[in-house]
Amino acid sequence: MKKIFYVAMAVAATMLAVGCGSMGSSGSSLLSMATKPTTAEISSGLKEALMMGVNMGIDKLAAKDGYYNDVAVRIGLPQEALVITKNISKLPGGQKLVDSAVKSINAAATDAVKDAAPIFLDAITSMTFTDAAKILAGDNHAATTYFKGKTKPQLKNLFASRIKKSMDKKLVGDVSASSSWNTLTSKWNSVAGTIVGRAAGLTTVNTDLTDYLTDQAVDGLFVKVAEQEQEIRTKASARTTPLLKRVFGHR
Repeated sequence: MKKIFYVAMAVAATMLAVGCGSMGSSGSSLLSMATKPTTAEISSGLKEALMMGVNMGIDKLAAKDGYYNDVAVRIGLPQEALVITKNISKLPGGQKLVDSAVKSINAAATDAVKDAAPIFLDAITSMTFTDAAKILAGDNHAATTYFKGKTKPQLKNLFASRIKKSMDKKLVGDVSASSSWNTLTSKWNSVAGTIVGRAAGLTTVNTDLTDYLTDQAVDGLFVKVAEQEQEIRTKASARTTPLLKRVFGHR
């Protein structure tokens, strides 16, 4: 019986060796999946996930009406301009002017976001092994939070010039965001600045739209990146490469 047992074991071992050989890279992949990922793999996997999230987020927002059609990131009027929407009836054609301004500033953000990928790539490639290990053990938005803390000031500086150019483009109804905004605020200020307007407690609006729109556009992009990060962390179907499957499958 012992002899039969040893023969059977030898046959099984031979079959396993042959089987692994025939599986080639597939067999290696299965064996690789069984072991914990290395620090280098964790770092590479997180960078791959974050870059994938960035690219997918940019693609969604850069599509036609990307910001405007997405309620999660749609950009409204600045806080200082809420006085206009609250008193819209006091402004001739006010609602139409507000709608035009909102559509135009969202169109400017959509136009500007197309150039954002290289800015994110520089930040992603600088992530250290230690950073990556901490992020992997974090919550579903840990990478995005880290990324936001490390890059937002630089992103705003670099993104502002793109926003300014986009604001001056005629993107909606042959009207630029700058023109639409200036028309809205100038008409409002002409009402709020009168004796009657001041007596009614109305205030003029003099907001730097470039700074406001830059903040909103960058924040909106982080929202989309965070969504993609959560997908990769929580859904196996979103891990579309072997490295992502290996790194996030061992969390």
